[in-house]
Amino acid sequence: MGKGVLKEWTPPKESKFFRFEGQLYTIITALLIQILMRVLNRTKIIRKEIIGREKGPYIFASNHTTMFDSGFIDCLLFFKKAFASYDSIPYHTPEYGNFYKNRVMSYYMDRVKCLPLVRGKGIDQPSQRVVNEKLKSGKIVHIFPEGTRSRTGKLLPGKGGVGKRIYETKVKVVPCYHHGVRDILPVGSSIPKIGKKVTIIVGEPIYFDDLFELENKPETWRLISQRIMEHISKLRDEIGVE
Repeated sequence: MGKGVLKEWTPPKESKFFRFEGQLYTIITALLIQILMRVLNRTKIIRKEIIGREKGPYIFASNHTTMFDSGFIDCLLFFKKAFASYDSIPYHTPEYGNFYKNRVMSYYMDRVKCLPLVRGKGIDQPSQRVVNEKLKSGKIVHIFPEGTRSRTGKLLPGKGGVGKRIYETKVKVVPCYHHGVRDILPVGSSIPKIGKKVTIIVGEPIYFDDLFELENKPETWRLISQRIMEHISKLRDEIGVE
């Protein structure tokens, strides 16, 4: 179990007021992130129109370099959608021990659509079953196929967990690669830097119909994850990052 205040995370009931709070908190957070990323730093986004065009269900899959990747990236890419509706905002899968440290954080994280992972609890823990439920009901979920942060910025191999989620829900994946976010919030830093350059590139959807014909087993899940990482690698190469 993580170090959060709650002994065990349970999915919150998304009442009308809960959804209103969630949309409001997301918009406020996104406005602050816009200032950080666009005013205090320079951010270039390539093919953002794909996010505007694609409808759920799908997994939004990106590389992972900082604790706040999903907050920084999603607040930029899904900014307009956050104004449209609560359902247009993607769910996130942060590590429980990092983001559920007290009741205030837990309250906020639940409302901004977090489905926390507990490190060491495996790929079928309760929050991951909720991920399946959200995808099957047409929602968007941001997942890091590498399964952990890259301390060097280099891409890591994909883990089987995301492949299992995709195999079980039969959804597409919208890939994304970002470069420079770790310069804004380096490992060990709690105060964001300014004057940095960030590039975010979005790719066309990835489909797995051929792999869905294979047996539901770890090797198939790894093939799915490998395909995702190959696409993310191509996005990296497209913007000239070594």
